[in-house]
Amino acid sequence: MSAENPTEPLVFVASYNKFENLAHTPDGTVSAHSLYVYRLDTQTGQLVLLTVLDGFENPAFLRYHPQLNVLYFCTESIADDGDIVACKVNARTGALSVLGKWSAHGKSTCYLTIDTDLKHMLAVNYWDSTLSVLPMETSGALSPVSFKLVPDRKVVASSRSDHLTNRQLEPHNHAIVLDPYNGTVAYVPDLGTDVIKQFVFDKGTGSLIHAGQFQSGSDELKPHGPRYLQFHPKLPVAYVVNELSSTVAVFSFNIEQAARIAEEPEKPTLTLLQTISTIPSAFPRHLNTCGRITVTNAGTFVVVSNRGHNSISTYRVNDDGTLCSADYFHTRGRTPRHFQFDSTGNWLLVANQDTDSVSVFSFDRKHGTLNFAGHTYDVPSPNFVCVQMPYHEAQ
Repeated sequence: MSAENPTEPLVFVASYNKFENLAHTPDGTVSAHSLYVYRLDTQTGQLVLLTVLDGFENPAFLRYHPQLNVLYFCTESIADDGDIVACKVNARTGALSVLGKWSAHGKSTCYLTIDTDLKHMLAVNYWDSTLSVLPMETSGALSPVSFKLVPDRKVVASSRSDHLTNRQLEPHNHAIVLDPYNGTVAYVPDLGTDVIKQFVFDKGTGSLIHAGQFQSGSDELKPHGPRYLQFHPKLPVAYVVNELSSTVAVFSFNIEQAARIAEEPEKPTLTLLQTISTIPSAFPRHLNTCGRITVTNAGTFVVVSNRGHNSISTYRVNDDGTLCSADYFHTRGRTPRHFQFDSTGNWLLVANQDTDSVSVFSFDRKHGTLNFAGHTYDVPSPNFVCVQMPYHEAQ
């Protein structure tokens, strides 16, 4: 494979390069670089390292612009406000050119969302549980924070050890996801208070108004610790991965209620249908926490990573969006913090944070099974994988 082939996907891997200011305690190796950029061969699943990016502390979430070759990442620190960085991506070489960086106005920034009109970047700050909104320019550059939402309950943890002991006693937002129908309902899993918060998002002003909250799973196995939320691509169904209870909660989405959210803001737009385990029933739950969740492009499988059980769980999706029992596949490493499919759905790349590796698996889209492709790449403390086919650029 030619490394400079813009018709093949680019793979961006973020790594932790400073441990002492994180909210958690990685067991891998401190990285010498911030980001690693690879080219993926979609015929073989092999990666070729193209370049690295230095100079940024603990990039911890990546988001690619829906129309431009611009990569965004945020920095994670409990000691300082995070930054959101935008980089122009060279589709042929993979080189990154920094367009700018903007403060997220909160600590331990952990999640980025671009609204449906491509006018705002929404950011989540885990440590102090604040939500920030930054206007987006047509070039892909951002403007300073125009809206910030501070939680009603103050975060009081003063250190990492204090946080790890008491994090369920205070709010800790972990993600923000807009509904895929109107883009006006924002969902925020709050790992600390064990609920999904619901907000009205004004696409014109970029403001957020609180509109109630609801439990992130059934009463059993609490605390759940909701981490991420993902909508089904075809059904009015959403899936929440609960980090602490090692479960997936399945919700039906009320399209009509969501359209009336501004008039009836306190009515939940999601209703719980099912709570299902991500690990075998006999495996001790205290030895596992969940990482990422996604739905395959065809909507036939839901996929989750288990940190501790060190596995990927795959569920077949029923006609009503509920899930069948899981199959499990070892990730060839410890603590699979994140994973990503390529656009074909044939390849799954897993970031094994605590064994300093990225592993490549082939995915059987009919049966939902993973097979190790035989490719493992040395990447210190990887925490996020972004696989993106670059956009064609006129010469």
